[in-house]
Amino acid sequence: MSKKSSKSTKLLTKILVIAGIISIGLLQNLLKPKPAMNAESIVFKVPNLTDLYMSVDSLEVFAKEGIITNDFGFYAAFMTKEDLANLRKILQKRFDIPPELISRITNMAMGQDFLKYLGRLVQIDPDINGYDAMRTALIEAASDPEEGFTIINIIKKFPAKTIRISTDFLSEFSNELTTFQEYRDASITAITEQAEKQVSTDPQMDYSQLADLSQLGPYKVIKKSISFEIDTLRQTYTGLTGSYTLEADIYLPEGISKPVPLVVYSHGFGAEKKSILLAEHLASYGIALAGVEHLGSDLAYRQSFLKGEVDIDISPIEYLSRPSDLTFLLDELENLVKTDSYWQSKIDLEKVGALGNSFGATTVLSLGGANINLARLNQECDPKKLSLNVSVLLQCRAGYLPPSNYELRDPRVKAVFAYFPLTSVVFGPEEMRNISIPTLLMGGSHDILTPGIEEDVHPFIWMNNNSDKYLAFLVPGTHFSTSTLIPGLPEVLQGPTPEVGQYYLKNLSVAFFKKYLDNQSEYEPYLTASYGKVMNKDSLNLNLIQSLTAQQLITAYGSSPPKPIIPPPITAKVPQRQETILEEIQRTGVMKVAMRRDATPFGYVNNTGEWAGYCEDIIEAFAENIAQELNISTGVKVIEIVSTLENRFQLVQNGIVHLECGPNTIRDDVKGVAFSNPFFVTGTHFLVKKETQINPDGNLAGVKTGVLRNTTTENFIQTKYPQSEAVYFKGSRGINEAVESLVEGEIQTLANDGILSVGELVRQNLDINNYKLVPEEPLTCDFYGMIIPNNDSKWQTKINSFIDGEKSRPIDEKWFKDLFPYQLESVDFCVNQQK
Repeated sequence: MSKKSSKSTKLLTKILVIAGIISIGLLQNLLKPKPAMNAESIVFKVPNLTDLYMSVDSLEVFAKEGIITNDFGFYAAFMTKEDLANLRKILQKRFDIPPELISRITNMAMGQDFLKYLGRLVQIDPDINGYDAMRTALIEAASDPEEGFTIINIIKKFPAKTIRISTDFLSEFSNELTTFQEYRDASITAITEQAEKQVSTDPQMDYSQLADLSQLGPYKVIKKSISFEIDTLRQTYTGLTGSYTLEADIYLPEGISKPVPLVVYSHGFGAEKKSILLAEHLASYGIALAGVEHLGSDLAYRQSFLKGEVDIDISPIEYLSRPSDLTFLLDELENLVKTDSYWQSKIDLEKVGALGNSFGATTVLSLGGANINLARLNQECDPKKLSLNVSVLLQCRAGYLPPSNYELRDPRVKAVFAYFPLTSVVFGPEEMRNISIPTLLMGGSHDILTPGIEEDVHPFIWMNNNSDKYLAFLVPGTHFSTSTLIPGLPEVLQGPTPEVGQYYLKNLSVAFFKKYLDNQSEYEPYLTASYGKVMNKDSLNLNLIQSLTAQQLITAYGSSPPKPIIPPPITAKVPQRQETILEEIQRTGVMKVAMRRDATPFGYVNNTGEWAGYCEDIIEAFAENIAQELNISTGVKVIEIVSTLENRFQLVQNGIVHLECGPNTIRDDVKGVAFSNPFFVTGTHFLVKKETQINPDGNLAGVKTGVLRNTTTENFIQTKYPQSEAVYFKGSRGINEAVESLVEGEIQTLANDGILSVGELVRQNLDINNYKLVPEEPLTCDFYGMIIPNNDSKWQTKINSFIDGEKSRPIDEKWFKDLFPYQLESVDFCVNQQK
């Protein structure tokens, strides 16, 4: 009994610590709710048995005075003296957290998901999630100037007479914790055994005589700072912006006559470039290091968020912006090397590595070849699936990114060192397998924030095609095992002796980059299990291995693991075409495309009867680009076919055209087709006359609503507003007739993508000032992409690279420059604001 009660106390401690950590990182400012009553009793719901009761007063008396009343005595009998002392300490511990902070955390997407998960445990009524009540109690306790934010005060502030504890959920959670710990311990055993096995096969030498690389190297270090403008979308501490200044610090070794290798560094969330532990250390060994300031997730951003100056905890765009920051940095350094003899003599951009910690570790793995795995994110990111791995909350933010095939790898990066990364869901096995360059993962067995087994060990196994991979596993390592001591950080998070973790980190980083960037074979012994054993300290054990299999973990555990070590693939691979479209165009000199004639400004017939729009221009430029790359001297002939809402997918499915360009919402429920990366974002609005009042928050009962057939908007209106009086329009003149009906008063509103409704008003020469879009923010989020076959990945890559490249920018500016504020607001809402 005492063993179980001890686990329960530790579980409670971990829940409180995790909640405290999340409250530092996730917040949003809302009005403070007022409780109608305070809790008087706690009820433990025991299935098929009588419910067990305990008064809140008895718990408060125990917390404040240490007195065990009869009411509390029943439960105290199951605890040891140590358990009771720990429980009393936890109940009384006061946390200095402003109520505004609590309000913000519990209203953000990640905070809501976490609290709703706990709401399955703490309920108001049977089977009613306690999220709202817990949020109220947390805010009220933080607002109490006398007792403050303590666990006992949170319980007292619960806005119901009874707090119901679901023992079903508690048992499920406790079993999961026990299973997790048992599997973790078995995995540690397997890793330790593998390290011993590798020791027996390592080259025979006296590893204890190797120089200590944790000491500074022979070179003095200087720091140079640069900054430059980037013209692209990014979240910053002032909000979402279309351009920003990127700052970087570069640490260079002195006294070397030739250019040296370069390592780019990515800091963790809430950190900054000047806090790089390894900057001067690596430079002292002849390896330059360049660190950037990630404006959407650095210290300044976190502080702005805590002050309420920005509303977004972590923008999903950060998963793209962070690796892009490092790519932009390498671009800038390439320019400096070409134009400035100083930089030309200092760094060798043929020898580039990447180093990152925590969120920064995830960033550099993207540079190494792991792209955002939207398919796995869509499958795994269900709040009901949340468990002990709280890093999934942060990883699932990437699931709000626009649908796209993101290509984040930078081929200039030749080796990656990632410590304490987030990997399991944002990458999954599909993307971790794509990392083919030398990679060293470092993780900790007792890391609560990014659990080492799920985020390091399993991903290490997934990289089965990488012959130059390493896993440095720290036991009992935590997320902060290599960080300097953080005042006030609980021991369960800080872990033991961070100076030992730093000792390992310095040794391994120097050896890894010296071997794989500088090609110095004398550093190979440092990357062996034998040297790991020499370095090993009792307070924080290090196991350094180069291989591990799923079967080894299963054997050590003795049965099937709690979760599959290698999860099933998300989707089956589609067989590729025997002749790619590019090969067909090379052979025939013909590209077949379909475009709309009823979708201003994407494809329409202008006043002179000519085909016009974004698609006409982008296809013409794309054809010229293909002709140049395939060396087709006569050019590529473009055959244009009219597409409609009814036939656009069939034209591609049946092979009649190579692509269809138009306002096509990217989706995953149409067989036989895929989509390009998005080139525009919009969403459903109601177009009404200026004087018309319409409430999209209501049910629109009886409101005559124009809807275009065969659109995602049609499905949305049928689902969201079934009581509205839908009037359907179809065919190539559908939108034309719908707007005419609105003008004539035959319908009260037109539900359609906002950009298409406004575009049709302009095409019909109507005064747009006489109309308005309701509401201001879109009701849906629609990212437009070109429709293409799903069995030609090379064609998809070619189209994506052109859409995202510099050659398409003049066309984007021609058609969308005046729409940039609209697009920026749509992106901000669809990516950042949705929950």
